Amino acid sequence: MPFDPSKISLRTTRRSRETDPEKIFESLTLRGTVENLWSPQAAALRGWHKERAKPDVVIEMNTGGGKTLVGLLVAQSLVNETGKCVLYVCPTNQLIEQATSKAHECGIEVACYMAGRWDSREVTDDSRGPCLTNYASVFNGKTIFDRFDLGGIVFDDAHAAGNIIRSNFTLSFDHGTPLFKEIVQRLRAYFTTSNQSVSLRDAIDGNPRSLLFVPMFEVRKLAPTIAKLLLDAKVDEEKETLFAWEHLKDHLDRCVILLSGSRVEITPAALPLHRLRCLGGGARRVYLTATLPSPAEFVKTFGVETPARVTPKGKSGEAQRLFIFPAGQKDGDHRTVAKQLISSRKTCVIVPSTRAAAEWQDVATLFDGPTGQAGIQRFAQARGSEKLILAARYDGIDLPGDACRVLVLDGLPKGSHLLTRFLDEALQVASLRASHSAIRVVQAIGRIFRSNTDHGAVVLCGTEVQRWARSPANQGFLPPLLQKQIQFGVGLRESVEAGQTTNEDLLAAVLSGDKGWDEFYRQKIDAFDIAASAAPPSWLVDFAGREQRAYQKLWEGNAADAAAEYASLADDAEVHDPRLAAWFRHLEGYSCELLGNIGQARTAYVLAANVRAELGRPKTDGATAFASATVPNPTAQAKAIAQLFEGKRAKVVAMIEKLVGDLAYGEQTNPVEEALRLLGSLLGLSATRPDKEGKTGPDVKWHYPTKKAGVALEAKTNKKETTQYQKKDDIGQFHDHAKYLAVHHPGEDFRRLIVGRHLRVTPDCHPPDDLRVVTLEQFQGLAERVKTLYQVLLESDSGEPVEVVAERWLHELGLRWPLCVDGLQSKLAVDLQAEEVDGEVTR
Repeated sequence: MPFDPSKISLRTTRRSRETDPEKIFESLTLRGTVENLWSPQAAALRGWHKERAKPDVVIEMNTGGGKTLVGLLVAQSLVNETGKCVLYVCPTNQLIEQATSKAHECGIEVACYMAGRWDSREVTDDSRGPCLTNYASVFNGKTIFDRFDLGGIVFDDAHAAGNIIRSNFTLSFDHGTPLFKEIVQRLRAYFTTSNQSVSLRDAIDGNPRSLLFVPMFEVRKLAPTIAKLLLDAKVDEEKETLFAWEHLKDHLDRCVILLSGSRVEITPAALPLHRLRCLGGGARRVYLTATLPSPAEFVKTFGVETPARVTPKGKSGEAQRLFIFPAGQKDGDHRTVAKQLISSRKTCVIVPSTRAAAEWQDVATLFDGPTGQAGIQRFAQARGSEKLILAARYDGIDLPGDACRVLVLDGLPKGSHLLTRFLDEALQVASLRASHSAIRVVQAIGRIFRSNTDHGAVVLCGTEVQRWARSPANQGFLPPLLQKQIQFGVGLRESVEAGQTTNEDLLAAVLSGDKGWDEFYRQKIDAFDIAASAAPPSWLVDFAGREQRAYQKLWEGNAADAAAEYASLADDAEVHDPRLAAWFRHLEGYSCELLGNIGQARTAYVLAANVRAELGRPKTDGATAFASATVPNPTAQAKAIAQLFEGKRAKVVAMIEKLVGDLAYGEQTNPVEEALRLLGSLLGLSATRPDKEGKTGPDVKWHYPTKKAGVALEAKTNKKETTQYQKKDDIGQFHDHAKYLAVHHPGEDFRRLIVGRHLRVTPDCHPPDDLRVVTLEQFQGLAERVKTLYQVLLESDSGEPVEVVAERWLHELGLRWPLCVDGLQSKLAVDLQAEEVDGEVTR
């Protein structure tokens, strides 16, 4: 029979070639709430269209400013231009569903890929529209998108991506699990011999304040054993671990290992994103972001140093927020006030961990991540006074508009990953710490404020988060409007305390849209100053990019170039942030070790440990001391040591052994105080016990007159493991010591240390920001290094003057002032004041 075309009904489609995103919008059939582009959306699209040829473009818009529609139009434009697969990447499946709904409202065809399943894949295959997926699907070790020829990737909520991406490169084993126990057992020997046995016991006991870093020279030795443990546990088959294992399986010896009271983590020191083929090639990348507090974090997250930036003007997303500071001296007081205030209000409560969630479970329900998406929807649609707790979830869950208008932020948000905590709290890298907190605060607030029509309240619970928010230095990392709203809230708290209004009345006014409140807000909000921008200095952004490149070389086995780059980084960082420099120096040491250059490796390791003992110190051997040619002329400290040595000689080692024995926890602090005094003298410092000698001042004072500096030591070694540092008896003393030091040493630089266990600081205290807590084990280790110094002096036969030998070994052993104090492992008292410090990874 002849062919009869009349019997065939053939659907024909013509793929659009239009690339102007505004024209694409004009061609759409709108079926939902979207009627027109807002002015900032149109400006964003025009700005991107102008820069579209650039490989990386950041579009910064306020949360709620309409980023989703902008991103969908950009993605469609790239589909039309390239005829290839274009990804639109969301943090969570919930946000994929929201973006899909928005696309359908606007008549944009989309495919979806999540949880290993496709929906409408033909849309992607035919290049009719973008594919909506999540970060986990793109960044996991077995991503299917490495097989695609991508035309572009649009990253939604790029400011929230860091933790999510890091999770895809991290193996995490919870406290109490078999792998946790097995790995800890392999680490026990190192931590025991490095004066960290008590900290290790704290981690094993589940103490949330514990945090230990395994030095890279130990990681290298343990990597084969740990690899076997992991394979025996079938991490290459279990769903929770197989995707991260794919990234790390051949590079365990180049990962860092951290241990806390909640888990063990194995993760890269920097993200090796260069291994993902889908991020390379000709695919153009667009990053949709709320105001990003730190460009350095953007580099760390995506490995991109100089993206083009589009920042449209306009008020979209400028939600009206009331900040409430509950009154009270303690965190528990704040919660009591907050619970009463929100009793009849639908509320989302965000806390740092599931432990902290227990404080709210009498009035609220804890969100269960793996099975709780339906719970989010139920909460969003509820019309009563339901309350939902999110534990360590500062991004990825949106409750805009009437879904929720009251947010309780209980505690300052902490890093979800142990590496972030280590950099912030252990290394105390000040250049990173404040911006990390600001990012998480902005993310948390963005959970309920999604547009400029939103209005609601943020209740700040906890002395730590309240103090952080009130600091002008911290506010400088926040968007301008958010700064003004926080200052407005501080002023309103003073009005509440003066009896001029109540928190209940303020909350009712903002939630009801009271006209009097709206006018009052409009008149007052611009009266507040904006703190000077605390954007990171250019050097920090530069270092982030250089660190990324150095680690890529280390990851690929190019240890020679990695060592050179880390050495250059450490040298340059020295003048800006010595603690950040120490981090780079440690990785320089490891790169040298891989090269077989053991002497240079050891030198770098020691230099790093001298600044921050947390990084680990290789064992000392007299044959491996620094070359004398680089040692400067003897300091006053070395000369004082030489004079003491000449007077004591053989007796000095026995003196040190006795003082090490006296550095012990117990009811009596007098032996500890005398041991600390003697240790200071042996370090070549002027060491006294002011409190004993003059009934005023610190327990022990080390003074270095030449540098007009010193340290005030307060021994709290009689406190039990179950106690806390109290306001009057412990922390308050340092305010008195400040007066003593001002009188006896005006204008001099004195450190302040508590010598004792890492106990919690009660929330009714106001510890100085620089007050640190150092355990006795650290002073025992310091004494052991001092013992090594004097043993070398006893055995030296070089013919050099004693002060010259002493100066060399002060350098070698990290005993020069002020490193002998500043380099000790420590925790800031303000960090110990937080009830919960161990954030949980959101998977």
